[in-house]
Parts: sequence; C-alpha cells; structure tokens
Amino acid sequence: MAEITITEEDAKTVEELIRLARQLKVGGYLGIFTEMTTNGDLLLEHIAGEREVIRGAALAEAAMDPIKNMPPTHVPKIRHNLVHLMGPLVEALAQTNPKETPKVGMFGALKYLSDPGVQKGLGFLLELAKNLGKAMDEYEPR
Repeated sequence: MAEITITEEDAKTVEELIRLARQLKVGGYLGIFTEMTTNGDLLLEHIAGEREVIRGAALAEAAMDPIKNMPPTHVPKIRHNLVHLMGPLVEALAQTNPKETPKVGMFGALKYLSDPGVQKGLGFLLELAKNLGKAMDEYEPR
C-alpha cells in the first residue's frame, strides 16, 4: 500500500474544506448537496417533471441576461440601491393589506398627496419611470 504524504499546503486545504463543510451545515446546505450527489439523477428527473420549476428557471435566465452583460461599474450602485429599496419595500408590504386598501378617486388622491410619505414614494416612482423610459429607448440586448 502506498504511503500518503501530507504537506503543509495539503493540511491547509483540508482545514479549509472542514470550514466550508461547517458553513454549509450551519446554513442548511450540506444536506442538499449530499442529496444532490447521492441521488442527483432522481433529483434532476423530479425537477424536470415540475413545470413551475422549468418556467421559473426560464424566467430567471431571462432576468439574468442583462445582469451578465452589465458593466462591472454598475454592480455596486445597483446593489446599494437594492439594499436601500428592498428593506423599505418589504416593510411597506408587511404593513399594507391589499384586501383592506380603500378605493381612491381624484380628490382622495389629492388628499394623499399632502402626506410626506406619499410624496417621497411617488417621487421615487416618477424618477424611476423617467429613468426606465430613457433606458427602454437606449437598451439593446447583447
């Protein structure tokens, strides 16, 4: 039987693998990866049979296409904006019940416009709409 010689670099690699395995276990991913390697064919068969998963993957791929091609300089700005938008958006969704939202006519909308929160949110949406319109004219899929 051949003798195995472990260098210091090998020992560091094993240590790094152990750390990674611990992180995967704490995050709940180790079981998923174990299952994928053990029953990968069955898992792929199951996923292939789920129309919703296939549809979701197709939509996700379409959404990822512009991200793959965006200039690297845009990534920090987009990440920053997502972080600062998603928190308030999720909080607003938690506080707003769509089934309890009142119907609002023109005068009701004018009344809402006196609220500083509505002004800020509407200002954001209008600025986003302006930038979206400009981007729609200029965007070319790659």
